[in-house]
Amino acid sequence: MHNLLNVNNLQIAFRKRKKSIKVVNGVDFGISKGEIVGIVGESGCGKSVTSLSIMRLFHDTSGEVVGGTIQFKEKDLLELSEREMRRIRGKEIAMIFQEPMTSLNPVMKIGKQLIQGIMLHLGLNREEAKQQAVEMLKLVGIPRAESIMNEYPHQLSGGMRQRVMIAIAMSCEPELLIADEPTTALDVTIQAQILQLMKKIQRERGTAILLITHDLGVVAESCDRVVVMYAGRVVEEATVEELFESPLHPYTQGLIESVPKIGNRKEELYSIPGHVPNPEAMPNGCKFASRCPYVMDICREREPQLVSNNNGRKQRCWLHQSIKEEERKTIG
Repeated sequence: MHNLLNVNNLQIAFRKRKKSIKVVNGVDFGISKGEIVGIVGESGCGKSVTSLSIMRLFHDTSGEVVGGTIQFKEKDLLELSEREMRRIRGKEIAMIFQEPMTSLNPVMKIGKQLIQGIMLHLGLNREEAKQQAVEMLKLVGIPRAESIMNEYPHQLSGGMRQRVMIAIAMSCEPELLIADEPTTALDVTIQAQILQLMKKIQRERGTAILLITHDLGVVAESCDRVVVMYAGRVVEEATVEELFESPLHPYTQGLIESVPKIGNRKEELYSIPGHVPNPEAMPNGCKFASRCPYVMDICREREPQLVSNNNGRKQRCWLHQSIKEEERKTIG
């Protein structure tokens, strides 16, 4: 299937005291039209900055893409001018941010925030844009949509503000929707409603969705395919069924083991031992080696490549790659 988006060998760095620190290194993945792909990993693994790089939203930060390509409909977004990107943002690619209260303009009414984007990208007059804005609010399940148009973000609940963010993102019918932790600040009931809403939009409009999350429950509920990131690298990619039935990478296994289970009466929940390596002092070899229960000599010496099997499943681990027996030598 031809991908709508292809990210190839993406490398992102931030400047600190005149030093360039790479936080994303060689990330590859694709999304097909109408597909929901999840990127999962611990805080600091690089998943959010990866999504920001697609939108080219590193303004006023020290971050920059230092390598790779981001192909959207066979067009490299990294080669476009800022003016060309403004035409794409909101219209062809839209984004739902993690915290709607900081993403919505606090001193602008909801209606005006919706209308501006519709007029800009679709060329409608104010009255036509207003009608479309009301319809979008209704589409995302907001009651009394007409009166909400005249309210400010602080007057709405967290769940309502997130629905408004989705309405703004979907108002110009983008082909790709990027959702960065869209349910983190919401209670479980509202979280389920927001996820169902996103799946409804994907089904009815054929919108491709890139879902950034650390919550494996959200992944299991929503995604077709999953990309697991660790320390700025992709360590595994699989369908949702493959990932949960037979995770290959020890990091993925640890993430799944960390999920609380109904009926578990153990006093302590499992957590992956150790810490994510400092981007300023990345170790040689596999970046997960210091936390891995299956570590071998070669893991500390050489970093494995991300390899794919015949059905497209990918993993970055020496346990599943061909190496000489004398190089294995398990060291605990």
